[in-house]
This record gives sequence, C-alpha cells and structure tokens, in this order.
Amino acid sequence: MSYRPLFSMPAPVIFGCGAIAELGPQAKSIGVKKALIIFEKGVEGAGIPQKAAESLRNAGVECAMFNGACPDPTDSVADLAGETALREGCDCLIGIGGGSSLDAAKAAAIYLHDPGPTARYILAQPIAVDTKTPVILIPTTSGTGSECTTVAIISRPEHNAKWSVFVNTTLAIVDPELTFSVPKSVTVNTALDAFAHAAEAMTGKSWNYHSDLFAEAAIRKIAKHLYTAWSEPDNVEARSELALAANWAGIAFNNPICHVGHSVADALSCEFHTPHGLGCALALPETLALVAPAVPERIKRIAEAMELPLAGSETPAELGRMVADAIRAMMRSMEMPSLKSLGYSREQVLALYPDVVSNHLSSYCPVEITEDTAKKLLEDVYGSYQ
Repeated sequence: MSYRPLFSMPAPVIFGCGAIAELGPQAKSIGVKKALIIFEKGVEGAGIPQKAAESLRNAGVECAMFNGACPDPTDSVADLAGETALREGCDCLIGIGGGSSLDAAKAAAIYLHDPGPTARYILAQPIAVDTKTPVILIPTTSGTGSECTTVAIISRPEHNAKWSVFVNTTLAIVDPELTFSVPKSVTVNTALDAFAHAAEAMTGKSWNYHSDLFAEAAIRKIAKHLYTAWSEPDNVEARSELALAANWAGIAFNNPICHVGHSVADALSCEFHTPHGLGCALALPETLALVAPAVPERIKRIAEAMELPLAGSETPAELGRMVADAIRAMMRSMEMPSLKSLGYSREQVLALYPDVVSNHLSSYCPVEITEDTAKKLLEDVYGSYQ
C-alpha cells in the first residue's frame, strides 16, 4: 500500500433533527460570552437565526446579528462582519446559511485575527491563517460541506475571481430540519455540488483512503435520496440522508481538494453570477468523462456507488460516459436549466478557458488542463446538456 496525503477533520460535527438547540450549550462550554450570528436576509425570513439566538440566550450567551452575508461574499463583506464583531465585543462567530454565509463567517475570523482588510490574506494561491476566534458553522442547505472544511471561498471583484483562504473552525451543527424550506432548485443545485465534492475528491491527484470512505458513501446517498428530497421537500428521511451526504462529501474533499469541475464553476459564477452549485452540477458529467481514462478504478467505484447496471467489461471511457449520462439524466429529471436556456452563448462560455487553466484547482486534476483541454471541456459542458 502506498502512502497517501493527510486526512483530517477540522472540527467535530453534531448531527440530527433539532440539533440547532445544542448551539447555546456548546458555545457556553467553550467559554463564549457573546457571539455574532452571520447570515443572509433570506435565512432570516425562515426564522433560523432567531432559533440560534434563542438557544444562545437560554444558555446565558449574548449575541448580535449580522445579516449582510450574500451569495459569493466579497472580502468587503468579511471586513464588515469582522468590524461588527469588534464593535459589538463578540468573542465567537456563528455562520448560518448556505456556503456563502459560512464562508463569510470563516473569513471574518481573519479580520479578528488581524484587524484590517482581509484581502491581504485572500490570494490566488491560498494560504493558511492561524485564526483564534471560535467559529461555529450551521448549514441550511445540503450541499456546501463548508461547515466541515477549513477553506473559505471569497470573491475578489477587482480581479474578477474567487480565491480561497484556510482558517481554523471549531464546531459544525448539521440540522436537517433547517433544509426543509429551501426551494427545489436549491435542493438539486446544492446536492449535486456535494456530489461534485465527493467525486472530485476521489478522482483528484491527492485522494486518500479515508476520504474515499466518506466520498463513496456520500455519492451512494445522493444518488438514492436526491430525487425524493426534491419532489417531497418535507420527507424527513430523504432530507436527513441528503444532509448527512453533504456533510460527508465536505469531509471527503477537505484534504484532497476539488479539481477542474470547480474551476469551471468558479469561472461561470465570476462571469455570469450563476449559483455555485449549478455550475458544479453542469461541469460534473464532463469532468468525470474527462478524467475517467486516467483513473479507471476510481470511476468504476463511482459508477458502483450510483448503482449503475455494469456488465463488467466496460472500458474506462465507457464508464465515464455512463456516469456522465446518468448525472445528466438526474439533472433533467429535476428540471435543472442548461447554460443555453439561461441565455448564454457557446462563445461566451468558451471565452472562459483562461480562467479554467489559471485556477489553482485545475492543478489537482489527474489530466493536465491545457488551453485546448479547457476549451474542449467548456465546449462539452455547454453542448452536452441542452
């Protein structure tokens, strides 16, 4: 057995329906006096931050609210959240929402580490910042996995780019009940984002044996339960299984890191402001078809986790096409739009190839991402799903 890269879990995870009630006792147990709750306005409308505040206050922990998180948060959003925490005298940051809110909370910890523009630390080549402020993360979607990774994805508008930074996190609380109210489009977008996390973790250069366990299990659960969660939003079993799968997928990619599919998604969201999960989903089939010949055993395991009917004689390329076709069928069954239907032209999409090539995530792909490879990948992303 060859040695593989490090496997680690950044923070413990509390999972289960109603788990948000544990927020207050857990915060109190680590000595928190006053927490800043960071979220988007849409989450506020669902009453979730209010539940968090109630749990904190019942435990004797004060809190303040910051509802300025937004999709694809910028460094200025992180700065504003950090400034608010300092002004309010907060000694803990709590991110509640989709990946954007969780990332904003993580990046705000940098501001508390070194007050001043967080952009100093959010660079094209990611660095780690040894932050000290406790960060508790509570997802309200089943997809991002950000609650159990150290990475924060932050937009840098002046560079028309999304860059990463690594920080310390303290605790994840995953409560499936918080996902019941998300729109159907968000359900499928975020779940296929989680599928991409797991599949790219398995097929990237830095895969490891422990991550594979979480990745395969996540793919199996998503393939089995996504359609039910999409079609029956109040189905407790499907929602719970999807929430667990998303969390496992986050654990899976924390160390191996995602690769070129996420490079494509970043390029799409920077240029067109498409949801991150939608971009990951659209790129996923073609990404796996691209890498299949380079990682034949891994693509076979993905096909098996999806429970595709295999004869056993398929070539790696055939397995890649089968997996890609099955994912596209899932997308169609849940009414996921194509880039063409959203109004983008083939030329607009192909013009993004330099961003795909230059993205640091592409270096983790087992296939070298040259200009020609990136152009072909974008062509397939655009043309194969209409």
